[in-house]
Amino acid sequence: MRLRPGSHVLWRREGTSQVHADPELAVVLDGLSVEEQRLLEGLGRETSESAVLARGRELGIRAPRVRELLTRLEACGALERDRDPAVGHHGLGAELDHWSRVAQRDARDVLTRRQEAVVAVLGLDRLGLLLASGLAAAGVGTLLTEDRARVRREDVGLGGYTLRDVGEQRGDRARGILRLTYPHVRTSAPPRTRPDLVVLVDHGVSDPVRLRPLVREDVTHLLVVVREVDVLVGPLVTPGGGPCGRCVELHRTDADDRWPALATQLLGAPDRGVEATSALLAAGTAVGEVLAHLDGRPVATSGTSLAVDARRPVPRTRQWPVHPECGCTGLAVVPGGAQPAPA
Repeated sequence: MRLRPGSHVLWRREGTSQVHADPELAVVLDGLSVEEQRLLEGLGRETSESAVLARGRELGIRAPRVRELLTRLEACGALERDRDPAVGHHGLGAELDHWSRVAQRDARDVLTRRQEAVVAVLGLDRLGLLLASGLAAAGVGTLLTEDRARVRREDVGLGGYTLRDVGEQRGDRARGILRLTYPHVRTSAPPRTRPDLVVLVDHGVSDPVRLRPLVREDVTHLLVVVREVDVLVGPLVTPGGGPCGRCVELHRTDADDRWPALATQLLGAPDRGVEATSALLAAGTAVGEVLAHLDGRPVATSGTSLAVDARRPVPRTRQWPVHPECGCTGLAVVPGGAQPAPA
């Protein structure tokens, strides 16, 4: 038993202590005796419940009152009664502590869900590998990576490619880097394993050839598109439950009837490097959306794209309604259907 790393019991005044410093998490304990405050302040050292009870007796605090105080600390995620040694071995202690404070309870179930999850990342430039590394560091158990393109000089750094990797196949090197850096991560799965989510990293425009089978097989997927000066993260597509990638393209065609010709040319264009700040911002945004989906928390990219731009610290949003001519949700065609919200 110990005070959870990163959590605090702070003295406010005589008789009042505060659990957590963050105003959104803070819990104020009133009506404490001087001895009770001393007991709480000593919980930063790892110990056992029996030792805490013994310390309470030394200070003249009855056992039921000690247990009451411990229960209050546990209820706001500040107290850890035990820890699986594997959590520390895999470098996931900060994840457990953070989400326990957020949830105000022990969040081992969050890590368990992540460890059981299967996420595929298709497209492994520096942004894609950085994204996959972020998911591994957050505790995702199985990462399936695919990219047959070669590592370029512009891919080196950030995600983990080195100069020695230049010219090697991205998918092979990405798997090696993930296994070396995160030994707990599995980079393969039995045949016909169904991913919980697929992330598609494309340049210029999403590849419809990769999108169709995901919609057909009802696989949730997140679109990430590197454009000339920004990166679009989203929408996160839940087939049948909102707009899909084809909806986005149909809306673009409504706005510009020559978009299909432009998109075809973009599909055939070679990938280019991703500017460092854009890669960091986009990878972080995408990792957050994937984890929110796996954890069962609300996502920001449901029917929405977030435009991440190195020139602006806050993403711009663009909403995409289901396009009436797509048919991905079974909606009937409505003349003059809904138009996307302006960027």
